[in-house]
Amino acid sequence: MATTGRRKKGRVRKRLSGRYCDAGDIQALQDDVNGAIASYRRATQLDDSSARAHVGMGDAYVLADRDDEAYRAYSRALKKNPRNAEAHFAMADLLQRAGRLQEAVEELEIAVDCDPGRAYYVYRLAELYVRSGDDAMAEEALLTAIAIDPDEALYRYKLGELHCRAESWMAAAEAYLQATRCAPLDDFYHVRLAVALIRLRRRDAAIRVLRRAVRIAPDNRAYRYLLGELLILGGDLAAGSAQLRRAGRLDQYERDYVRRVKTRAGQLREDEKLVLIAAVETPV
Repeated sequence: MATTGRRKKGRVRKRLSGRYCDAGDIQALQDDVNGAIASYRRATQLDDSSARAHVGMGDAYVLADRDDEAYRAYSRALKKNPRNAEAHFAMADLLQRAGRLQEAVEELEIAVDCDPGRAYYVYRLAELYVRSGDDAMAEEALLTAIAIDPDEALYRYKLGELHCRAESWMAAAEAYLQATRCAPLDDFYHVRLAVALIRLRRRDAAIRVLRRAVRIAPDNRAYRYLLGELLILGGDLAAGSAQLRRAGRLDQYERDYVRRVKTRAGQLREDEKLVLIAAVETPV
């Protein structure tokens, strides 16, 4: 009977611990960091074996800029459950922010091994591979993430960025194209596709893609500026100038930008590389 009573009491404490974790999750979302820390602490007091509670406390400490305490909390979570993917992921994130890149890679590799079906973990691992200079492993990880979640445009876009780094423009264009199909209303993916098409000297295709981007985000001056540039380079001065004038009106208070628009509108003999200006590489 005594054993049964202890088991029942243990189940009750675990349930209460879970409720405190739920409360901590809500408080963290509401930016009540101190309240979240208190809730997770109570959760660990009720059930010290709960990796979830320790990870939650670590996350709350990160929000409070108390990284040393966050590290200890994640370490306790891993001590309680060495195969907890979330704890390894959280530890990897903390380590990479501290500049301990190789340790972060190792932790995230373990997280992926513990939960191989979590595409986001694989994607984040790919990002760490890129930062560490291992583009081959990054590509493999991105392809794995895409295989797990083929409808996520972000993974395909990042694959396109990786190909751009290697100046593999056809592969980049294909990846961006797939991203636009996954997220047809995301204008940024269309612009990145247009940039790859420009590199492939497929100006007409780039213009068609940019027209779609402008329809999606009609008030983005950078898109209209690039579209105007391409139209002028293609010999359509009237249509190109109209786009440049519209770009200037969208940013009528930035004098240097407006002056550049007016000057460029009359220049037909420009090297195509000038089209790839910084404002277009990273649209705002």
